Amino acid sequence: MECRVEKHVAVLLADGFEEGEAVVFIDIMRRLDIKVDVLSCMETTQLNSYFETRISADDTLANKVKHSYDAVMMPGGPKGTDNLSANPMVLEFLQRHIVEEKLICALCSSGAKVLAAHHLLQGRNYTTGDGLAEKFVDGHYLDQKVVVDGNFITGKGLGVSFEFAFTVAKALLTNDQTKVDHQANHIYFEYWQ
Repeated sequence: MECRVEKHVAVLLADGFEEGEAVVFIDIMRRLDIKVDVLSCMETTQLNSYFETRISADDTLANKVKHSYDAVMMPGGPKGTDNLSANPMVLEFLQRHIVEEKLICALCSSGAKVLAAHHLLQGRNYTTGDGLAEKFVDGHYLDQKVVVDGNFITGKGLGVSFEFAFTVAKALLTNDQTKVDHQANHIYFEYWQ
């Protein structure tokens, strides 16, 4: 009997994050039985989103910083990505997961304001929202909805949240594509058809 190893994803949130991007991603991961730790990169688990929706994280990054995940995801949101980018613990956490060749998944402004801003892309192809790529020299910007370059997956913004989440899911569940396709069909997501 084949033993399946459960995949585990960290979602990094800071005050001002784009709640739609975060919630869609978390929803799709959990529908596919991918374990998700929603981690606050602030001092408490209580967070305020971009549009002032109060959301509670599962834990703080400070408590999970030594843990290794199969993927690390960051949503956008102007203030949220500023808060992530200014947090040395976030940058260390990302750098370690890059070295470990885990999936690094950035949606919207986090691709530019966190990854490119700190030279974490190291010349990889990526996408981001709001014309932010012009402000940073790291990475090669592609005007596409979702870009996969090695273990980096980036998405342009809220409108591609489902496509981004399913792209990450397909990368994580390489041995169970039928499950991913079934869930995409179940919620009437037509990208894979």
